[in-house]
This record gives sequence, structure tokens and C-alpha cells, in this order.
Amino acid sequence: MTAAAGIRERLGVDLGAMTNGREGPSPGRAQLAPGSVLLGTVALEPNRWGAISPDRAPHLHTGDWLARAEDVGFDGIELWEHHAMLAAEEEVEALLASPLPVSVLSSYASFEEPDDAARSAVAGWAARLRCAAVKYNVGNDADRAGDYAARAARMADALPTGTRLICECHAGTAAEDPTVAAKILSEAGPPDRSQALVHLGDEPDYVDSMFDALGDRIHHVHVNFLRQGAPVLAEIADDVRARVERLRGKGFAGSYTIEFVNGVGSEKDRPPEMLEAAVRDLALLREVLA
Repeated sequence: MTAAAGIRERLGVDLGAMTNGREGPSPGRAQLAPGSVLLGTVALEPNRWGAISPDRAPHLHTGDWLARAEDVGFDGIELWEHHAMLAAEEEVEALLASPLPVSVLSSYASFEEPDDAARSAVAGWAARLRCAAVKYNVGNDADRAGDYAARAARMADALPTGTRLICECHAGTAAEDPTVAAKILSEAGPPDRSQALVHLGDEPDYVDSMFDALGDRIHHVHVNFLRQGAPVLAEIADDVRARVERLRGKGFAGSYTIEFVNGVGSEKDRPPEMLEAAVRDLALLREVLA
């Protein structure tokens, strides 16, 4: 069975009819409203980097966090792909039944691989979960920027109408270079479909250079201060406020994901503790964005 056939069987639908048929947005599809704040489930997952098992199989379950996330006022979820694609069916059903939308599907499907099967599978999941966007990462070879762009364009075409493709211009990838990122995104599609995110904890001058290169393609921010040791946001409130104001000065009016929180990689890196750390960071971010 091919990868595409396997995912088609799991979903119980025709991916071609659901995505490439371009029938229009699914009823109830998530939105990414300006100023919305999402919970990144990778923040809660103790096996995100293979610390428990090298296959990075998920150890987080919806019962650990979903009801609490609904209650405290997150606007949606940025779902690590393994929390759907490698999860039990009851986990997926709980996500679909929740009033908290899966706004972004965070994918790590390879862009080095010429075959589109894995990326098409992600598109199928984005359709099933009614996501507003899919986050992706390109490979690390700047000389292959054209290949990455072509693969991103095909992935965008596989998504339901109105679902965006957001490049995480991550350190260590070719898209870390603003000029290369601009090439990839422009060749991958128009600004309403081919977009980018930046990281709030990156050096401000570097973030400025990304805005200079990508402009209105930047629609999302990962709240990630790993470079600073993942502090509690309330402890660096003035810095957070200054960085958000700097984004706004560049014309940014997009959405945010709390991606990593205090305690990551420590003895506190367990779902209950990480969830409460995310709740605390949400409170500070709401205050800053008000």
C-alpha cells in the first residue's frame, strides 16, 4: 500500500475530492484571527525530541490538557503532527469534538524527499482537522531552494481552498537566510497562501531583516525563548512587550503560538507542569497584546 493509500484508508475519504477538488473551505474550518493565541502541543509533549523513545511517538493524550486549554481561553491549537498522525483514533475524535479548533497543523514532513506522498498525507490531515494553516520546514541546502519552493507549491495545491502554508524560517534550514526565504515563498505561491512565521525570541535585528525580505507574508509568531533558556514570560515582561511592539511597528497584526515554555528539557518537563507554565505565559501575552 502506498503512503497516500494508507492515509486515505485511515481517513476513510478520498483525498483528491477533499483537497485537490478545491470545493472551497470546509464548514467550520478554523480561522487565524489577528492577535489570537494558540497552544502549541509540542510544548507539552515529553517525547518531542525523542527523550523517551527515538521514534518520537507521542506520550501526550488529550485527557492531559484539552479541557484545561479550553477553560483558560486559548484561541486554538497548533497541533504537532504526531498528535494526530500517530495518535489513536479516539484522540483524533476528541480533537474534532472540542470547541477549541486545530488552527495550525505543525508538520515536519521532509522537503528533501522529491516524492509528495508524505506531504500529501499532511494535507489530508489538515483537511480532516479543518485547519486554517499548515506549518512546514524546508531542508538545509540553499542551492535547492527552487526544489523546496516547487514542493511547497504542490503541497499548497493539495490543501483545501483557503488553507495557508506557513514556512517556519528555522535556524539550520535554508529559509533561515531572508533572501533564500523570500525566493522560496514567492515561488511557492501568492501571499494569501504562501506565508511565513518568525520567532519572538530571535535577535530583533534578525527579525527586522525577515520583515524587510518577506513583508506581508509574515502572519504568525512562535513565542519561543529557548535561546534565553526558556524563562517564564512574566519575568521578562518588558522584553516581551518591546519585541511585540517592534513587530507591530513592522505592520504585523497576525497570530501567536506559545511554542515552548519554562521547564522544557528539565525535571519539570511533564504535561501537567508544562501546561500550567503555558497558562501563565498566556496571561502575560494577553496583557501585552491588549
